[in-house]
Amino acid sequence: MDASKCGSDHKFVKEYFRIVNERMTKVGRKKEWMKQFGEAKTDFERVCFLLKSLEASNEGKRGIEVLGLPSKRSEVTKVNVKSDEFSDKILLSLKTQKSVRGLLNYATRALFFAESEAAKLRAEANRSRILSLLGEWKCFRAEPPEVMSKDSSNCKKVSCKKEKEVSCHLSASPDGLLQLKNTGNKRGWALEVTQDIAVGDVLMVDKPYASNLLSDHFGTHCYHCYKRMLSLIPCDCCPYVGFCSEFCAENAKKHVLPASAKGAGRHVYDCHGILACIMLDNYAGWSKENKDSIGGPIVARLAFACVANTDPDTLLDYICSSGRYAEEGRGHQAFEGATKVREKPPSVLDPTDYSAAAWLVACSEHRNRADLWQRTVAAVFLTYCLSLGGYPMDWFDETPDFYIAPSPTNRPKRLPASWVAACILYHLQSVSANGHSYSEEVFVSFDNLSAVKSEHIVSCLYPTLSLVNHSCDPTTFRVCTGGGVSCFLAALRPLPAGSEIFDCYSDCFSVASKVTRQKELTSHYLFQCVCKACTEDWPRFLDIRLEAMRALKCPQCKGMITLPARRCPHCKSPKAPVLYERLTNVTLPKQFELVERGVVNEGSVEAAKKLLEDMNTLIERPNMLYDRAQEMFKMTIDFTRGAWVFEPWA
Repeated sequence: MDASKCGSDHKFVKEYFRIVNERMTKVGRKKEWMKQFGEAKTDFERVCFLLKSLEASNEGKRGIEVLGLPSKRSEVTKVNVKSDEFSDKILLSLKTQKSVRGLLNYATRALFFAESEAAKLRAEANRSRILSLLGEWKCFRAEPPEVMSKDSSNCKKVSCKKEKEVSCHLSASPDGLLQLKNTGNKRGWALEVTQDIAVGDVLMVDKPYASNLLSDHFGTHCYHCYKRMLSLIPCDCCPYVGFCSEFCAENAKKHVLPASAKGAGRHVYDCHGILACIMLDNYAGWSKENKDSIGGPIVARLAFACVANTDPDTLLDYICSSGRYAEEGRGHQAFEGATKVREKPPSVLDPTDYSAAAWLVACSEHRNRADLWQRTVAAVFLTYCLSLGGYPMDWFDETPDFYIAPSPTNRPKRLPASWVAACILYHLQSVSANGHSYSEEVFVSFDNLSAVKSEHIVSCLYPTLSLVNHSCDPTTFRVCTGGGVSCFLAALRPLPAGSEIFDCYSDCFSVASKVTRQKELTSHYLFQCVCKACTEDWPRFLDIRLEAMRALKCPQCKGMITLPARRCPHCKSPKAPVLYERLTNVTLPKQFELVERGVVNEGSVEAAKKLLEDMNTLIERPNMLYDRAQEMFKMTIDFTRGAWVFEPWA
């Protein structure tokens, strides 16, 4: 139940969309002004087009008032406030909830909205009653592993040709297991391994530059550290979020965090009711029935956080290539475009530094005018919200640089709001193409781990992880772990030095059809996949075609054996079919049974790893048995080194 309006249903969001649409009607026919807008080459030019149109219709107004919206945060706070009435309405809705999880979530939200002590007591009493019904539960967050380089005497290393050498230290892979490589027009920037890699080797441990708790979990997880908590402490200044401790509540509202806490949830500029405004499910007020209509609160909030998490002086220095960015800075993509800025990576790609978040691809050249216009409208509104929240910036006549592009010789003392809007517009595109979910596994029983359910709880921008290209048959897998919302990447199969690594952005080939995968990748990530699984149209898991495609690699002569043959057609050896039969009927079923019964420890990880290594040597892919073994290996890693909760009532 939404106790107050959010996103496109919010009073001020509706008013903003009305103002924009009314003003653009006066500018001329949509077809004509959209053509003019389409001539803009950069994000800065796009936001200036909209801002100039708004300014022309509000002559006589000054500063932020030109937008035609409330100029003070207190006017927004009047709408998005704690309310005993809302709190009681939520409590009345408890009877509609059929799950214990739902009951607890609603009772917690009722507490968030409670204003008076009496209302707080009513909400607390209801929550305590529900908590008394619960049994044992557990929230587990493993510490992130270390990325360890192997003994150079025992492994092959790859050396780049001088003309292709890229000097970029990856903080997420400190021992040099990974390096950047420019594949040109083929796949752009990519990551490749510098040494021979074995199954399960950790290749990187990345932290998010920015992250946000998903709204479905406001009542179940801490807004700062994202831990599952049954008795959250409400935010003092808004009715939407809570914290696991006073420490997290204080940390979330600090303007400057220690390096160890960077990337965690912040509640500095989206507090006091601002949060409800930035949850934009619609970016320009276009009808949802319009096929060109776009929007999404996850992307909007994460783009907002990318700038909100950045110190204003740091953002100014990066935009103007001044300060610590003076030596190698090439400006910001929002003003200079991708070609110039992405020609070379930063000398150090540090996920806690804004230069890493601002170097990612935005795919502007692949977006149509309708897409870019709606994101531009949203970017200006998000900038307005950031300004109301207290982020320092100057609007319209408050600065002579409002419509002037930045340069190393033009660094004002305060950010023009137009510059901030251009950066947010860039992030609205970049986050859409590079954002990841931080997930936790939810177990209802330790006697049947196969009944696990994966839940997305946080949206994140991982700068290093975002550089890994996609394949529907990935060579690596992601594991969400502790250390804030760290995520590590590990190898799914042996990789020789010089191999490019691949992640899977959506469903892999064994889960979704080629048509479904390509549709998702084209609409969301703006590219067509040409991996082997796509070009050869590999069948899904349990597809009858898999039976006819079963093939083995003969360990004697390395020749190919097509099952149900009992011997290698080349050297007549029966070894491969015998090994395959043992794996199928004995080894894999036995290990799966133990894992599903909850018998999972480091020994289980090693056994699953050995099984996958044996299969990689023996089996030609695609193969259903191989896919099952791969999933079992990932399950053991998730359980021993990942993030999960045990909730028998879930």
